[in-house]
Amino acid sequence: MASRPDPGRLPDIGTEFERARHTAAFFEVLDLAWPAGDIERASELLGLLLAGNYDATSDPFITKYLPGRTHSEIAIAEGITVELPTNSEFIGLLLAETLQLQGMLQRAVNVVEGLVPSTIAAVSLAELYIELGSWDQVVELTDGVTNLDEASTYLLIQRGIALRHLGYVDASREAFKEALRMRSRPAGLRHRALVERAQLQLTAGKRAMARKDLERVLAEDSRYPGLVERLAELDS
Repeated sequence: MASRPDPGRLPDIGTEFERARHTAAFFEVLDLAWPAGDIERASELLGLLLAGNYDATSDPFITKYLPGRTHSEIAIAEGITVELPTNSEFIGLLLAETLQLQGMLQRAVNVVEGLVPSTIAAVSLAELYIELGSWDQVVELTDGVTNLDEASTYLLIQRGIALRHLGYVDASREAFKEALRMRSRPAGLRHRALVERAQLQLTAGKRAMARKDLERVLAEDSRYPGLVERLAELDS
């Protein structure tokens, strides 16, 4: 029975056996570089895999001996973790994450924009556009989004933030309203929507409504980052 390769031997295997190069790189990323926080090495390996159109779901070694490695979880944005096939989309999104961690935001955007469009890729792009302050691109990306799942809830929150920065108060409020429409969404997403809407209300001079949204978060999570400070600002 085949066993998982020794992580310490993976770089040598990829160098010595050309046919195993991509397979070794794949295992080195997931079992060595990424868990150890070696972001630069992870970026290098993921770039190699993406350029080679590597897809673990069709790798004969993995599908025969380690079928459990054909799917993996990935955190694509704050509060959004999904399980994906370990194909080009997964590799591209993980590469974008490593680039984002290194502050290479535009390179990360270029990677995600090169992937086949999907809701998951849109979530990654929205987060990157927000970090870059590309408000118009966030709005364009999220046009027509409705609250169908956790990913679309996240996109609606980013839409609300972007519209707020662009000065479209009513449109921003509508985006947050749609994001909060489904009460069954995870608490982290709902709280983020409420906090961001509170900032919108404050910008519009509606302090009482801002407090109401923040206190809704307080009632469920008094340790929400920055919440106490935001409430204190309303009292000043």
